[in-house]
Amino acid sequence: MNTKALAYGILVGGVVGAATALLTAPSSGKELRSQLKESKGEWIRIAQDLKEDAMDIKNSVAKVSKEGKEIIKELAGDVKMAVEEWQRDIEPNIEAMQEEMREIQNTIAQLEQKLQEEKSSV
Repeated sequence: MNTKALAYGILVGGVVGAATALLTAPSSGKELRSQLKESKGEWIRIAQDLKEDAMDIKNSVAKVSKEGKEIIKELAGDVKMAVEEWQRDIEPNIEAMQEEMREIQNTIAQLEQKLQEEKSSV
């Protein structure tokens, strides 16, 4: 798409440059009118080409936009599936960690009880 934009920029720049050169050239009004009449067909063709190119750009942008939306939907679906799979994979680990936490809590409770018994016996 950058190549097209560059080509359109060069084309538009060429048209503007040609128009500027034509209108600022030191020639009489009669000569200028005759040059404009001679180049009228070319100017019309250039304008039509610009119109067609603008339509091509519009269609390309619409196509890229549509494709981008589809890609984002696919990506979102893939991410959702990956998260669900990850959750299924870690589920056994979560249960094991919860069991470890219960064991740690029981051990802490036993230690606190022993400390209380030792304090009361002293």
